[in-house]
Amino acid sequence: MQFLISLVLVAAALPAVFGQGPEKCRTMHIRRSAHSLSPDEWQQIGRVLAQMHDSGDIDRFARAHQALFESVHGSTTFFPFHRKFVQEFEDIGRTFDPEFTVPYWDSTRDYRSPESSPILRGTTLGGNGQGSNRCLRDGIQGSWTMGFPGDHCLRRAFNNGNSILPWVPAELISSYIQSDRFISRFRENIEYGIHGAVHLGLGGDAATRFAPNDFFFFMHHANIDRLWWLWQNTHNMLDYNGPGTNGEASLSDVIPQNNDVSFGGARAASVMVLGYNSVCFAYDSAPGPPAQYPGTGNTPNRLINNIEPSALAFSGASDPAGFGLEIMRMRRAFTEDSSLKEYFPGVAAIGPAREIDTDLEKNFDECTCKERKAKKLLYPAPMSEMWISMHGFDAQRVGQIHRDACLLVDKLNNSTYVSPY
Repeated sequence: MQFLISLVLVAAALPAVFGQGPEKCRTMHIRRSAHSLSPDEWQQIGRVLAQMHDSGDIDRFARAHQALFESVHGSTTFFPFHRKFVQEFEDIGRTFDPEFTVPYWDSTRDYRSPESSPILRGTTLGGNGQGSNRCLRDGIQGSWTMGFPGDHCLRRAFNNGNSILPWVPAELISSYIQSDRFISRFRENIEYGIHGAVHLGLGGDAATRFAPNDFFFFMHHANIDRLWWLWQNTHNMLDYNGPGTNGEASLSDVIPQNNDVSFGGARAASVMVLGYNSVCFAYDSAPGPPAQYPGTGNTPNRLINNIEPSALAFSGASDPAGFGLEIMRMRRAFTEDSSLKEYFPGVAAIGPAREIDTDLEKNFDECTCKERKAKKLLYPAPMSEMWISMHGFDAQRVGQIHRDACLLVDKLNNSTYVSPY
């Protein structure tokens, strides 16, 4: 009965949040993978960022993030806040260039040796900081002086000297997308895993409360948002539970904001579905907006609309060839270790050839023992004590999430599965 009452209250709140109902976007912006950008496109982004730097907008976003830090981390609010925060940054950027769109950085493509990523070259985001202050000298923000908090060079300090400790493999993200039934658990796996790993890996300003000083922040959180959208397409788009800013999370919660970055009193419900209301963007490696706005409640969206989720939503990877092989090789591994199915229920439910690239399957050769050894998955780096303390996280819970991740890595490495990444 309590569930039914809550469901009625949420349903009744939606019209008040949206007025007469969510309006479908007439124009959509497509966020593309940062790995696909041309040198000219990176220069175009650099010009917009320079203008936003000169106007004080980047300082403003860094200041807002620090002020709101406690209320937008460690709770379900993490997802809607950062979805709105990145979109607001894009909107400001478009006042300087109407074509400006934040690309997403799929860090799983670089997880084995992040320091070698093309995203961290002199023509893109730049590499490691230099000198005793770890000042960033190259890239589109090279040699910048930041105004918040106080004048300082933009800092970058890799967390393993001149290299970066491993991030999170795509297979772990794929498992979270498929097996985490509720947003509260998915949020923990993402926030205590890939989210923190990239922040800590880059270090410097990126590992502080004012991380938006470094443009990586917006690319990284665009990817985090993409992963949330993939999860939403696999489960219930409107699922919103767990701890909120004031008790249990609710779709009627106002997204945290302040005078530096104001969202006009927007509520969580207003940003739940891409392609509706004012959330007029999509991703080049994720399903597009639904044809109709989803229903409320805890019933998966695919059952409400009598559709099966696309295999496109089963993997955290953005490379079509990669996740095609990931799905196919995972299914092969199931034949020898059926217990893997509980970690990848979406893949387990796919028919023998449905939504799998048949050319990939036809050209697939069994991997040699040497290749299998070379492609062993790596353990993701754990969160540091400093990071856990700065966020006020439960250290035991963060540690358990990491141990669970390592156990799945072991399970995959001990199977016949061979990572394509």
